[in-house]
Amino acid sequence: MNPVLVISRIEARGISRRRWFLGLLVLGAAVIVAGAALAAGRDGLAAIDTMRSWTAAVYLVGGLLVSATLGASAVNRDADGGWIGLQVTTGIPRVPVALARIVGRIATLVAVFAAWMIVAAICSAAIGQGGDGALFVHGLAMLENMVLVLVTASLCSVALGPVASGIVAIFFYVSCLSLVNLMAASNEGVIGSSWTGLIEVLYLFFPRAITSPMLSEMQGRGAAGIAGAQLEINQNVVIVPPASWLTVIWTLLWCAVIAVAAALSFRRRAIS
Repeated sequence: MNPVLVISRIEARGISRRRWFLGLLVLGAAVIVAGAALAAGRDGLAAIDTMRSWTAAVYLVGGLLVSATLGASAVNRDADGGWIGLQVTTGIPRVPVALARIVGRIATLVAVFAAWMIVAAICSAAIGQGGDGALFVHGLAMLENMVLVLVTASLCSVALGPVASGIVAIFFYVSCLSLVNLMAASNEGVIGSSWTGLIEVLYLFFPRAITSPMLSEMQGRGAAGIAGAQLEINQNVVIVPPASWLTVIWTLLWCAVIAVAAALSFRRRAIS
């Protein structure tokens, strides 16, 4: 079997047994169920908004905690503790080892979101809202956002400690999200034209946070809760449009580039 796949499986299996991981997984599922129970006591659009906003909150807050923690531990502690050194001594070059560890963590993140999305679909169906395809699409959008957080934290973990790596990755995601919001505001003409050129250049170059059609619609109505507060600039409500396929592909490419950069930068890091 390919040694990269072997290391990825070992990483994913080891992480899946950790208490913090299982705790966040179960807690996220419990919050989704609680949101469904609350939605069941409401009617019409209020019920739909409740189910969606609670689930979206789990995808955002829980997703950030899981992805930042997974990425922040990709290199630093195991490199200092000797575990990565043991993997390298098997004859596998450093770059494939680092890349395999990141891939294993991405697979674990995918498993978390898959579990939450299944719970959300079951709960939606149980309270009469069907499988809720819009909520499913939002889950995929947030998964891509969290992969961006994970690979960024992984890159930081080559040189920084776990806490600093996680914080930097979250701030980077917030910056990407803010850039998308500023671009939407610029397109609607609610910010000064002197900033438009800079915003457009940054938007074209940097990764972009993915906004789902569901979140865009709920955010515009102020019903998304903590998953997406209504955006208001200069006393004007700004509608952040759903991400295009070009944006989805662009951010995926950035995720791949950052993951490869993390693996390449590991070549010069000291290991025990």
